[in-house]
Amino acid sequence: MNERIGRQAARQGLAQKILLGTGIFGGFVGAGSAMLEDMGVTLPAPLVFGATLTAIVALFWVSIIYWRNIDEAARAAHTFAWFWGGTGGMLALLPIGVLVNAERLVAMFGQRDPLEWATLGFVSLLTAQLVGYGLVWAGWWLRQR
Repeated sequence: MNERIGRQAARQGLAQKILLGTGIFGGFVGAGSAMLEDMGVTLPAPLVFGATLTAIVALFWVSIIYWRNIDEAARAAHTFAWFWGGTGGMLALLPIGVLVNAERLVAMFGQRDPLEWATLGFVSLLTAQLVGYGLVWAGWWLRQR
């Protein structure tokens, strides 16, 4: 029993390190991509697609390892935080769709093509959900302590 717990803790620790490392690596990749774009260098689409697909598969695999190895309290915290925090973050953006019209968006961000507007909306929604998740997750653990 004790050996099983030790292996489980080791796998969970490795999964956490990989998740943290990939987050940091993603930040560097994003910064490098922005620098290349500023210099006028365009990476080949198959290279970007392949790297993105590889990252998604790796992160999904590590997330499964992490989820299988956390205890019930941590699972409950993640589930509760994603439901309430993600929903709250999404609902917090709802008034923006009503209050901001196309002219205001163009004035704030400049003229963009439809794909860039869709990407901006997607990233804004995902960011709001992740911020809500993080706040509710931290609140869950502070309340439980």
